[in-house]
This record gives sequence, structure tokens and C-alpha cells, in this order.
Amino acid sequence: MHQILGYSWNELASLLGVVSIIAGAVGWLINHGAKTLNKNIYSVLEPFADQLNKLNDNLIRLNQTFDKQREDFEALERKVNKHQGWLERHDERFKTLFKQVEEDNK
Repeated sequence: MHQILGYSWNELASLLGVVSIIAGAVGWLINHGAKTLNKNIYSVLEPFADQLNKLNDNLIRLNQTFDKQREDFEALERKVNKHQGWLERHDERFKTLFKQVEEDNK
């Protein structure tokens, strides 16, 4: 009968079967353990992820509010500048009128 490394074909087949079963069991345990570990990690980190998502949404809304306030402020600033120009022109008119009145009274 033929032998390899001192083992017969039947013994080699038996060893290969046992090694395959053990390797498959170890692989299954590692895979199942990894899935369980991932599930546990996810269940622990899920509330933090939800809070981060809410924080992100709130920051987006806050930035939108700041943008709106900046636009409103710029519009108000333009109005104030326009009114400032009107006031300066009126001031000049008053000065001119007072000078004319003083000249007329002389």
C-alpha cells in the first residue's frame, strides 16, 4: 500500500477531515464572534451617532439663521447709509437756509 510521510491514504483522509472540521469551526467562531462584537459596538455607539446627527442638523440650522441675520443686517445697514446721506443733505440745506436768512437780515 502507498504511504506519504509514513501515513496511509486512509489516515491522511481522516487527518484532512479532522483538520477541515476544526478549521471550519474556528472560522465560524471568529466570524460569528466578529458579528456579535460589531452588533454590540453598534448598539453602544448608536446613541452617540444619533446625538452627533442631531448636533449636525442643529449646526446647519444655526448657520442658516446666521446667514439670514447677516442678510438682514446688511439690508438694514444699506438703509441706514441711505438715511445718513439724506440727513447730511438736509443738514447742508439747513445751513444754506440759515446763511440766507442771516444775509437777508443784514
